Amino acid sequence: MTPDQHAARRADIEAEENRLTFDRFDFAQAWAIGQALVAAAPAPVAIRIVVGGRVLFAAALDGTCASNDAWLDLKFAALAHFGRSTLWLHHDLRARERTLAANPSVQRPMADHGGVFPIRIGAQMVGGIGVSGLPHEADHALIVGVLDQLAQAAHGQPQR
Repeated sequence: MTPDQHAARRADIEAEENRLTFDRFDFAQAWAIGQALVAAAPAPVAIRIVVGGRVLFAAALDGTCASNDAWLDLKFAALAHFGRSTLWLHHDLRARERTLAANPSVQRPMADHGGVFPIRIGAQMVGGIGVSGLPHEADHALIVGVLDQLAQAAHGQPQR
């Protein structure tokens, strides 16, 4: 992809982040989203939902391994540092022809691969939803697809 193509994809992801916010977020929502991710996963994935530093949901489907958990750790570190989905970060860096390694503010290991999406109540990020095990665009798409489905099915889920 060219830098302009990365910038266009970044804009699409930013629109998803702005659209898929919450009025509130609780354990029941974490459970519903986690269960929906498990059901929708096309292949073995590890799933983690974290709010306020607490893991509210975690699952490792048969066929995953410890490296999936390690990838989630790296992706969640990037979410905490930048406050954006890791796929947004991936495309942002490439649009600007930059790397994480060249960023002086990055002081700990993190990954700019898609698969962790912010949980926002209004404009405030309170946590994230993570998937590891698919190609990184597919990890991201799984999360967004489930959030879209739940938004259509119930009020109080992601806002439209």
